[in-house]
Amino acid sequence: MESNDRQSQDVDRFFTDFSARWSSLYGGERNAFWRWFDNKFRRDIYERYELTFDALGEDLRGKSVIDIGCGDGVYSFEAARRGASSVLGVDIAEGMISLCQKRSRELNLDDQTKFVCTEFPPPSPLVDPQQKYDIGIVMGVMDYVSDPVAFLQALREHVSGLVVISFPGKRWLRWQLRRWRYKLLGRCAIFHYHETDMRESCRKAGLHGLEITYLPHSGGCYFVRSRE
Repeated sequence: MESNDRQSQDVDRFFTDFSARWSSLYGGERNAFWRWFDNKFRRDIYERYELTFDALGEDLRGKSVIDIGCGDGVYSFEAARRGASSVLGVDIAEGMISLCQKRSRELNLDDQTKFVCTEFPPPSPLVDPQQKYDIGIVMGVMDYVSDPVAFLQALREHVSGLVVISFPGKRWLRWQLRRWRYKLLGRCAIFHYHETDMRESCRKAGLHGLEITYLPHSGGCYFVRSRE
């Protein structure tokens, strides 16, 4: 339990410090060099965004969405734009939640979106235990989860329909370089997955009917769809 608490604190600190830079990834606000760098070495970030909304569809009217690890809200706001009746964004970093709340007011989406700063699984219920969301989004989160089975079980408890999840791949040398870079810089621990490990974690958590797309860029990433 103590190691999980320490990981949560480290992730909170890392993403709060990183919030302003992260927000610029999707908005075309970075200079030419960093746009080239992002497209070259972070291509999976943009591809999983496209895959997510290909899976969700253009019309989300009447759907409820939970966006776990919502970051600056880019997925949450797109879901609201597509008509989702309610979107709950959850993130452990206060800096990210502050960005979301500010952006929600600017976009006049306060009626559709709500943002909560908490770890996941949450220490207390996020909503009425009888309520479940139609859609769950978990992008760029499993890198930082020390107990994937417990996390995915809690996800399934909150979602009754489609879930989309990204898992960082454990291929080539890059994942080892990334792990050591985080360690040397004093950042939070990060985790990577072989496909067999990922499938086993999903099975134990009760996620079935997996559809998996492997993205070979940026060290490798698995984009996973599961529907009850």
